[in-house]
Amino acid sequence: MFDPVPSTPILTPAEREALRDIRNRVWQHMARHDYAGADPFDGLESRLFTLSPFTSSRLVRLAWLQAMKHAPHTLRNCASIPARQNPKTLALLLGAGAGIPVCDWQSDPAGIDGRVLAQDLTRQVLAQQNDDGGWGYPFAWQARAFYARRGQSNAIVTCFVVDGLLRGGKLPSHHPALQAGATFLKRDLWRGQGQGQGQRREQDTAADTGFFAYIAQSDAEIHNVSLWCAWILQQLQPGNDVTAPALQRVINQQQPDGSWAYGTRPHHRFVDGFHSGYILDLLHRFHISGNCPVDVTAAMDRGWQFYRRSCFDDDGIPRSFAGKGGYLDSHAVAQAMATLLRFGDGAGAARVARFAINLLFDEKRDVFYAGIGRFGRDKRVFMRWTQAWMVWAFSIMLAADTDNSGRV
Repeated sequence: MFDPVPSTPILTPAEREALRDIRNRVWQHMARHDYAGADPFDGLESRLFTLSPFTSSRLVRLAWLQAMKHAPHTLRNCASIPARQNPKTLALLLGAGAGIPVCDWQSDPAGIDGRVLAQDLTRQVLAQQNDDGGWGYPFAWQARAFYARRGQSNAIVTCFVVDGLLRGGKLPSHHPALQAGATFLKRDLWRGQGQGQGQRREQDTAADTGFFAYIAQSDAEIHNVSLWCAWILQQLQPGNDVTAPALQRVINQQQPDGSWAYGTRPHHRFVDGFHSGYILDLLHRFHISGNCPVDVTAAMDRGWQFYRRSCFDDDGIPRSFAGKGGYLDSHAVAQAMATLLRFGDGAGAARVARFAINLLFDEKRDVFYAGIGRFGRDKRVFMRWTQAWMVWAFSIMLAADTDNSGRV
C-alpha cells in the first residue's frame, strides 16, 4: 500500500519542463512582491473595518471576515486590506510539510542562488519569531471557536516555520529559536488531562489524555493541529512525554470510514481534502521516521483508502470537501499532488498537475487562481493560500519525476 515515490518519470519531458517553468515563474512573481500579498483570512486588517465602531463585536468580526474571504478582488480593494508577508509563506518555500526547499531546487530561477535565498528566508523568518517562542499570522482573525490577534503565536504557523527551518534553513534541532518554539508548543498549547483554560475539555478518557490547542487562549481540539505539534516536538525533543498520547488521540478520533473530521466541536464536523492530506502526510512521516512511539499503520491505511475514494471525483480531480462537488480550492489541488505522490500514485498526481496547469494557471500574470466553481475560475490571487502552496506542490512533483539530470 505505501509504495515509495515513483523513481521513473510520470510526466513527459515537455510536461516536466513546463512544470519547472511555471514553478519558477510563480516563484519569481512572489519574490517581486517580497512574498507579501492577500490572504483569504486577512479581512479584519481592512482599514475600512478598523475605522468602524464594530471591531470589538465577535459576531461582526466573524461576519466581516467571512464576507471578505468570499469577496471579489475589486471589493477587497475597496476595503483597503494591506498586503503583508506571512511567515508560513516563507516556511513553505523552505520545505515545510516535507516540501522541497529552494536550496534544493537545483535550477537557477532569475539567476539567484537557491542556497543564498534559503539563508535570506531563514533570517527573515527568525526575525518574525515572537517573544513567547512561537510564530503567528500577520493579521487578526476571528474563528467561531476563538479570536487571534495579529501576529499572535499559533500552533500551525509555529509548526510549519520550525519544519521549514529544520529542512531548508538547515538549523539543528538544538538551535535556541527552535527549542523556544518547542517550549511554546508544550507550555502554552498542550492540553493534558485536567488542564485547559477553564473551558470544558472534550471527550476526555483515561486512555485519551491530551491534545494540542491552536492558540493559548482556546481549548478547541483540531486534529491536524494536534498532530502537527506532536510531530514537531518529536523532532525537537525525541522521547518527550506528550507526542505519544497526542498521536494516539488523533488515531482514536478516526471515523469508521477512515476519515477524520476537522475537529471535535459541532461546527468542526466537516471532512475536507487538504486537511485530510495533512493528517495522512504526517502519519506517513511518523511511520518512516524510525522512532514512531505509536503504531500508525492501520490508521494510515484506512485513511488513505478513504482519501482516495472520497476526496477525488471520478476523473481523479480533487474535491475541497469529501464526497462533495462544487467549488474546488487550489489549496486542495496542491495538497493532493503531494499526498498522491507520497502514497505511490504518481499517475494520479500527474493528472492533478495537468489539471492545475490547464485550468488554474494564468499565463499572463504568472499566478494560480484561487479556485474554480460552477461560475468558472476564481481569479483572485492569495500569496500564502494559493501561490506558495502551488510552488510547494510543483517542487515536490519535479523532485519525484526525475529526468536523471538531477534538476528539480
